[in-house]
Amino acid sequence: MRSGWIKPALALLTASLLILMSACKSGGNSGSADAPSNAESPADGKKIVNIGVTYPPSSINPLQPVGLVSTYVATLLFPPLVELDANLEFRPMLADSIETTDNTTFTVKLNPNARWTDGTPVTADDVIYTLELMTNPAVASNYAYMFAMIEGLDDAGYLPEGQTSISGVRKVDDHTLEIRTKAPTTLTIFKDTIGRNTLTLPKSVLQNIAPEEVNTSDFMLKPDVTFGPFKLASYDRDNHVELVANPDYFKGAPKIDQLNFKVMQGTAIAAQLQSGEIDMNIPSAGVIPVADYELVKGLSHVTTTSGQPLATQYLYINENVFPDKRQRQAISHAINRGLIVDKLLKGEGEVVDHYFNSISPYLNPAVKPAAYDPEKAKALLQESGWDSGKPITMLVLSGDATLEQAANIVAENLKAVGINVSIQMMDLGTLIEKLGNLDYELGILTVSLTPVNPLPDIAYFLGDGNPLAYHNDEVDGLLASLNAETDEAKIKELYGRLQEILAEDVPMPSIYATKALGAVNKRVIGAVPGDFGMFINVHEWDVK
Repeated sequence: MRSGWIKPALALLTASLLILMSACKSGGNSGSADAPSNAESPADGKKIVNIGVTYPPSSINPLQPVGLVSTYVATLLFPPLVELDANLEFRPMLADSIETTDNTTFTVKLNPNARWTDGTPVTADDVIYTLELMTNPAVASNYAYMFAMIEGLDDAGYLPEGQTSISGVRKVDDHTLEIRTKAPTTLTIFKDTIGRNTLTLPKSVLQNIAPEEVNTSDFMLKPDVTFGPFKLASYDRDNHVELVANPDYFKGAPKIDQLNFKVMQGTAIAAQLQSGEIDMNIPSAGVIPVADYELVKGLSHVTTTSGQPLATQYLYINENVFPDKRQRQAISHAINRGLIVDKLLKGEGEVVDHYFNSISPYLNPAVKPAAYDPEKAKALLQESGWDSGKPITMLVLSGDATLEQAANIVAENLKAVGINVSIQMMDLGTLIEKLGNLDYELGILTVSLTPVNPLPDIAYFLGDGNPLAYHNDEVDGLLASLNAETDEAKIKELYGRLQEILAEDVPMPSIYATKALGAVNKRVIGAVPGDFGMFINVHEWDVK
């Protein structure tokens, strides 16, 4: 996952549960709101597009992006090997193709026209060097776990102590490399993990920097040798990113001159779409509060997209604080998910209680969301010996007005059954750090699982070293089996059993999944807001 969103893109932020259909469906507007009177029209004639986001780009380091916006910016500077489009099909980016004949050895052919902004070619040496950095324990990338399938890496995705090269990676020629996996895996899984998460860095620029110093290097603070459609012009991690066109982009020079990301509260998105101060949002990274949906849909100069429930709000439970599964079951039964979806979201979402929603191909229909039952929750807490006077802090991501309101409902639900909860709001970077270090009791965060391959993310949440302190031997076995399975029917069976266990153990209940709204000013040509593939064709965007 990419995401706002811890690790899984991390993940991501970001952006999206398992689906095998279009991530978004386009819809027109029939409203009569006036067009903006102050849309940006620079005197110098530059074509500028402004994107409103609700999460700050805390880090644009391709080895350590934090949240959806950071990942989007990093991929605009350093495109991945392949990317998912809005129909959840893989599209070539740096890699022209990724193929396999045995599901163990994967041949990656790079686009020979890709050039760094210093004029030198992007080669297999750069990709291999990046993989070695990504998996170096001294770098400690938050994406390393995605690469654990590669031969020569440990189960956390790191190189063994003392090694600097990956035995399962081999250069064939300047634009071709082979990657071997420890066990057979599907091409889809390989593309979704290795293909989408390898953001190639320039070996010539970084090779003389010690791995332990790479993350804090000047280059990572402001990379000046890139190969994406845009180059970094200005970066304020809390407020904005300004990108300018790379005329030498290997897929074609961008038609727009400048692309800006503006950080703002969700409550400001609608107003700035209306005024023309921003041209569009990213649905799950520029979150429009549900209360503003009708206003935005009614803007005559704006086109909206309304998609499937992609981003899901999860309740992280630290099992060092709630060690008895009856306590965790009680928490889940205490939450009035239906009220949140019907009243707060006004139906723009769905009740979800685990990692698979209604459009997931792996959903086990026999496993139902925990029913709202406060009396059962009270009984379970009493049986477990829970101390109702114990103060509990619930950490919640700030910046998303709808999420904040949902968190308040959850807190009141928990108080009503005897869990003395108080809310602490915090920024994404701090929240992710606390969750990852188990420095919390309860936490709410938006997570988007990788749509075509949930395993890396689920393994992160449930496997060794997870942010929940959760452990179940059968779950470990299922994760191992899923990691080695290539038969789709068997994969679905394994995920079905996993859901049965999760319903009993309740390590990480979800609350609801939102149908995030995307919007774009009609003056922008070729851009369709979406959580997948939005920037694949960004070099073709234009403005009227």
